Amino acid sequence: MSNETDWDELSDEYTEHTPAIIGETIRPQRAITMDDIDDIFAGRPLADQPRRKADVLYKAYLTPDMDARVRAQAEREHIGKSALIRKALAAYLTANQAQPAMA
Repeated sequence: MSNETDWDELSDEYTEHTPAIIGETIRPQRAITMDDIDDIFAGRPLADQPRRKADVLYKAYLTPDMDARVRAQAEREHIGKSALIRKALAAYLTANQAQPAMA
């Protein structure tokens, strides 16, 4: 029995039976930054614009039901729980902006 690997044969076999690529190919319209690479390796999707870093920490307690819903939604959207909470807060604040007073 031989432990020799026939790399040419292996390469030919792979070429004939190349697995299909799952998901879409992303072709960014801007230069990729190191922060983008960090995001990609963290499993975050590449944004159209570089995402702003979150530097301010707020602490909030959730009910067990809210926690389960956050986890499920974050998993569905393939984003982290913190990113989902930031997204929800941004949507809430945008929808509930105070209207400027009439002069």
